Amino acid sequence: MACATAIELVWWGIAWGSGIAPAPFLGTYLLLAFGGVAVTLALRWLIVRARPLPTWPSIVTATALTGIGASLFLPLKTAIPKEIPFWLDRPLALAERQLFGADPWLPLDRLLGWAAVPVDHLYALWLPVQSLVLFIVMLAPPSRAKSRALIAYSLAWFLLGVIAATLCSSAGPLFYDRLFGGGAFAALRETLSGRGAWLVLAESDQMWAATQTSRASFVTGISAFPSMHVAISLWIYLAARALAPRLAKIALLYSALVWIASVQLGWHYVADGLGGVVGMLAMWALAGRVEDGLGTRSSDAANGSFVQLLR
Repeated sequence: MACATAIELVWWGIAWGSGIAPAPFLGTYLLLAFGGVAVTLALRWLIVRARPLPTWPSIVTATALTGIGASLFLPLKTAIPKEIPFWLDRPLALAERQLFGADPWLPLDRLLGWAAVPVDHLYALWLPVQSLVLFIVMLAPPSRAKSRALIAYSLAWFLLGVIAATLCSSAGPLFYDRLFGGGAFAALRETLSGRGAWLVLAESDQMWAATQTSRASFVTGISAFPSMHVAISLWIYLAARALAPRLAKIALLYSALVWIASVQLGWHYVADGLGGVVGMLAMWALAGRVEDGLGTRSSDAANGSFVQLLR
């Protein structure tokens, strides 16, 4: 986590010095990270009373790195189109129309249009869900599975969320017409408005406004490929399978729903989700090799731990 954060910090410093990335909301994200850990600790205490914890220095360090990394991600995401202009949208949109016979959000709306509002809320809750899972994993007793999960999480946000997103610069269907003109996806916004999915419309409008004014914002930065929503949702499943198998099926269902929602709401092309899935599987495999190289010793014996109860 420290290595990934250090590289992100250097990258941000260069981008900020070049005037293409805003300053991060460091204090706010550190406060949110430590607040999230405090809430997770409280939930852990309520659910299980016998609770071996990692050492406090490791908890504080991991929480601080999480807050710093999160604060750097949005500025780096904001800089993407200034480093490499959006280029992947047109080929992806064309390829998917030819493959599916229509923009994929259309058949999803015909099938699930009645659920647009709950789907909109499900997608909006992704950030607190993934944050809670991250903190639960961070507070689990040391083990090889825990190490692999945290390594994969850190690698994914940097290698997929920063490097791959920059190289594969794209905006997604919701922003297609604003970027390239025309009305290729005009029906998408009209349909979402008619269905009452106001969260996706409000957030996308804020993101577009922040991008146009180059002002720092908590919703700034546009990037579609690969989908980090799908990638991290799959990470939740992989972490659950390794640490809490009883929850693995629920986590897999959640991951699938997030992918479907990302397309139905117009945030992503189908290919963005596929890129997130393939990318996260690669990160999980790489994390296993890194963890093996670190020679971490397993200490799974945590009877009564928060994770152990979920096994």
